[in-house]
Amino acid sequence: MNPFESARNIAHMLLEKYERKNITNSIIADEVENIFLMKGFETLKKDELISQLEADFEVYSKEATLLVAEDVMPWLYDVKSKINPELWNRYKLYMNKKDSSFPMDTIDDITDKILDRCVNPKTKGRWDRRGMVVGNVQSGKTANYTGLINKATDAGYKLIIVIAGIHNSLRAQTQNRIDEGFIGRDSSDFILRQRNHKIGVGAYKSETEIYSFTSSDGKGDFNRSIATRINVPIGGQSPTVLVIKKQKSILENLILWLNNFASEDENNDRKIFDVPLLLIDDEADNASVNSGTEFEPKTINRLIRTLLNLFNQNTFIGYTATPYANIFIPSSWSENLETMVKDVRLKVGEDLFPRDFIVNIPPPSNYVGAVQVFGYDNDDFDEEFEGLNIIRSIKDQDPLFPIRIKSIKITDDKDELPDDVPSSLKKAVKSFILTCAIRRLRGQEKKHNSMLVHVALYVAWIDRVAWLLNEIMRDYKMQIRSGQGNLMTELKDLFENDFIPTTDNVVDNISYNDPKIKQHTWTEVKSVLIDAVTKIEVRSVHGTKDTRKLEYHNIEDIDYSLYEKNGMSVIAVGGNRLSRGITLEGLSVSYYLRATRLYDSLMQMGRWFGYRPGYVDLCRLYTTEQLINWYKHITLATEEMKADFENMSAQNKTPSQYQLKIRTHPGMAAINRLKITSAGKMRDHQVINVGYSGDTKQTFIFNKDKNVIKNNYKCFSSLIKDIPNPLIQEKNRLLWKSIPATNVINFLLTYQQDYHDLETICKYIEKQSNQNKLDKWNIAVILNSSKKVKAKDKSIHGLETLVHEFQLKDTKIIGGLPARSFDDGTKELSVKNGKNAILDKRARMIDLEFDSNLPSEKEIKQKRKDAQTPLLVLVPFDPRISPDLDKKVPLIGFGIIIPELPNEIKIEFAARPFSSEFDYSQEDDDTDDE
Repeated sequence: MNPFESARNIAHMLLEKYERKNITNSIIADEVENIFLMKGFETLKKDELISQLEADFEVYSKEATLLVAEDVMPWLYDVKSKINPELWNRYKLYMNKKDSSFPMDTIDDITDKILDRCVNPKTKGRWDRRGMVVGNVQSGKTANYTGLINKATDAGYKLIIVIAGIHNSLRAQTQNRIDEGFIGRDSSDFILRQRNHKIGVGAYKSETEIYSFTSSDGKGDFNRSIATRINVPIGGQSPTVLVIKKQKSILENLILWLNNFASEDENNDRKIFDVPLLLIDDEADNASVNSGTEFEPKTINRLIRTLLNLFNQNTFIGYTATPYANIFIPSSWSENLETMVKDVRLKVGEDLFPRDFIVNIPPPSNYVGAVQVFGYDNDDFDEEFEGLNIIRSIKDQDPLFPIRIKSIKITDDKDELPDDVPSSLKKAVKSFILTCAIRRLRGQEKKHNSMLVHVALYVAWIDRVAWLLNEIMRDYKMQIRSGQGNLMTELKDLFENDFIPTTDNVVDNISYNDPKIKQHTWTEVKSVLIDAVTKIEVRSVHGTKDTRKLEYHNIEDIDYSLYEKNGMSVIAVGGNRLSRGITLEGLSVSYYLRATRLYDSLMQMGRWFGYRPGYVDLCRLYTTEQLINWYKHITLATEEMKADFENMSAQNKTPSQYQLKIRTHPGMAAINRLKITSAGKMRDHQVINVGYSGDTKQTFIFNKDKNVIKNNYKCFSSLIKDIPNPLIQEKNRLLWKSIPATNVINFLLTYQQDYHDLETICKYIEKQSNQNKLDKWNIAVILNSSKKVKAKDKSIHGLETLVHEFQLKDTKIIGGLPARSFDDGTKELSVKNGKNAILDKRARMIDLEFDSNLPSEKEIKQKRKDAQTPLLVLVPFDPRISPDLDKKVPLIGFGIIIPELPNEIKIEFAARPFSSEFDYSQEDDDTDDE
């Protein structure tokens, strides 16, 4: 670690004594002064260190969103004082030492929330829990579930199984991280050579000895003979862990070995009793989801379910950044379904739908994800989000890299393979050389640098492209060393015409502060080019190990740990092995042509997402215009899906209750149309169209935070003051007609709440308004004309009605405040008897005229449809409904009613089958007689 990073780490440790929210720039500056009293830091630039620390503490993370089944009861905080968190504490110390700026407080909070939704491992009897954690591609899921595993083991889980993807490279990479972050020793040294080589958390004292039945060796997947030789009982004093591939033979061998510990229960089913199992399924959308039928499930799905069903106490958590397939898992499954595992008959058990909880982890503010890279266009709502200027469109891939590549084996005639690469790929390589050089100028000369090249799946193609790139790199290295040829001129042109303006664009548009991003001169870059380019090597990444049939022989797995001291610079040429799970450290330049039409596969191939401290402006993605448009669409669909999660959570919905949905792709021709996931995984999905025609949205839960209440009252006051005086001004109501939609939109956008997607509603209104629909609104304020409060809540019933002064456009009025019966919680007020309680029948017809005093609901809806007039109803509630509220500030509720619209443009979604809930209204507690 260089002196700057050491000083940064020490500063973070010194600042731990403060609450993060209380850390100011002056506090940071004071602690930095203490660092410069220490030896070894005298030559550092104090201003640079302060700027970096200020940027570190500007990074923030939103709260995780939770969808939890009603029968999942919290337990962790009741027993936390009795849990010895020794494993978690040493993991926290290790991560802080490794990178003190890593957001361990956020990991701590989120893993507590996840563990609290798992079953308490001390619970007696049978239990089965199914959950899912949704993260973002390359956002730190492994660090999250490693933290969870430590906490779960502290709490009493005895067996941990991590299913880590379908490739050896990913499994070995995950095992390394579990070794470092959980076990504390090199698993390969321990299992293969019986040496206790401490690594990672092993540097910190712990009374708990953890044993692994798998190792980080390339052949260290589960093996029954090795597990038998280790001879550590599962469920004993020492916790045990396995990191395995998602592969048929591995899962079968594990099930057969575990079956030795099972006995028959009262139903003659094989069960392992009282060994609390935590099974983490990394990349849970890949291979785990059943694309078969209820009675003939696919192999991996069947075997994971069989494995879980062997235990009478188990918690299953699927981790994924692309949960598109998981939300379509049907709830139905056959209780009697059995399977043969080799020669043993076992019950299959329940499917893997996360019925008990879904946790959505928002990325921190310095995460560079799909929104930042691609942006998106939402034509339905005239919405556009522009990504960073780091994408370069490829137009010259044909004929060298055709769109459709014929199947070819490494033993076939090589005539079908290219004899050169497109100019765009050469330009991408030059960009990588410049990136490696500039990172050196920014003090990152010992950091890893990676370039991804993904043009085909076939090994013969990967082999040829790697060979060609290696020859190109030979030439480039020679030209840079000698100063001969055109390369230096080309690099200078690329730097001045691409890198300089892109850095300016990124600095102006990233949402976080990164003091390392700055401009450099060509003279500076040129001075480090030789050192930068000399380190770069080309690796071919595929499954073939027999080099006799290959043109390019540098095929070793990319192991960054071997280069920790000085960093590795690599151009990785590959296919599937680069597209799922495996992390390319310091990835900056990607050249990507592979065209799949599945949302989940495309997003997982986006290895360019993640954290890019000090070099996001140097990143480049070279790809086709079609793929850029596809990614923009998937980004939009994903953002909408996660907004749905938040909406579900806000309404306290469970995964099973709410209709999870994903926007479909509008491509007209089948060849250009994306699919959410494979057809088999969506066999039970429905197609639904979403709009707000004829819809009603109302506040039904209110945040009691005084700042929120004051803000919402201010929004209400601004609205009624900005519009003309009401046409109708009575004791029990105020009514305005034909108010421009912009006034309503402004109110909704500034009103603070967590239970409706007001931004989408506003964009919908704006979209319709552009078509001369919903452009004029009626607005009503409900008042209380009674002398005394009439409410079911005894604490306020019978009190004198509270009157309030309202400032209108040109006058002031005095009106009585309505009251309601609320459930008064610690942080929220909720309307009793359902979410549609504040708009009673009187409110829904307040701006309409009828011959009858008692029109039916059908007549009210028809009248509004005929008038084509939307309505905003505002209710300033009596603040005495809760002792926690400021008695001078009314609690503002609202409802919007949209008439049925002719020719409404709806948005199409694919959705999980769902039965909608009964929608009802509550009558008003106040009366308008008097």
